[in-house]
Amino acid sequence: MKTSTLNRPGFTLTEALVVIVITGVLVGLSLPAMQSMRELSRRSNCEQNLVRLSLALSAYSVDHGHYPTGTIDQSTPIRSVPKGYHHNWIAALLPNLGESTVAAAIDPNASVYAPTNEDARRMQLGFLLCPSARYLKTNTTCYAGIHASTEVPITAENDGMFKLNTNVTEFEIRDGLGHTIFLAEKLSRPEEDLGWISGTRSSLRNVGDGINGERKRVRGLSDLKTSMPDTYVGGIASDHPGGAYLLLGSGEYQFRSNSMDQQLLRQMTAIADGEIMPEDGEDIPKDSDEPND
Repeated sequence: MKTSTLNRPGFTLTEALVVIVITGVLVGLSLPAMQSMRELSRRSNCEQNLVRLSLALSAYSVDHGHYPTGTIDQSTPIRSVPKGYHHNWIAALLPNLGESTVAAAIDPNASVYAPTNEDARRMQLGFLLCPSARYLKTNTTCYAGIHASTEVPITAENDGMFKLNTNVTEFEIRDGLGHTIFLAEKLSRPEEDLGWISGTRSSLRNVGDGINGERKRVRGLSDLKTSMPDTYVGGIASDHPGGAYLLLGSGEYQFRSNSMDQQLLRQMTAIADGEIMPEDGEDIPKDSDEPND
């Protein structure tokens, strides 16, 4: 005797729709958590990059008795154009970063833009790239040496750590290594970026625009002119939600929010202003997902 198919258990159309809706809701709820976990992983990689750069800076200081100069050129101020000598702090650090082969490929007797330096100039160095950053040239750096506490051209008279034709010693950092910003994150439009090897705004920045003020210009989110004077340097910025990383001379990295007090930021940039840093209570938690825009 055949069993009637009408008595077999199964799903009704309504039950199937309910399952689909519940699955969709669960997936929707899990997406923010997954995105947060991805960003935490990216931040961890970014922190590792900063640690590597910090160790290299310390080793360089021990080896040479001073920190590397921000950029080298006969003319002043520095212009962000592919013309000039422009050997910079990153190229100087390469042996301390375990990149002796790349360092050997750089001709110190020629401009960084000379044909003899083309192979090195095109190199992608993974530890210079923040995993959260988007729309980048492969041969750029997401970490810039800080040259000044305000938006001014790059000269030897800047009050920051990495400037023109100047080697700063630890003893000249009178505010203390733990109170002085050495490096910070940066973003650049691909058409403006001259690469990590270039001692221009491509590897140097200031804090004149605060944290992520420059991001609005780079990402086309402001009314600022699309092109800037070639002596313009620009500020620190990142694609991390809500802020950007700073690296202090002591080796400590800090994630600071877009709302960080501007006076405090400037005090942390000037290497010898003699000002006492107040406590800044405006920072957001390190794992915040506050948007940049």
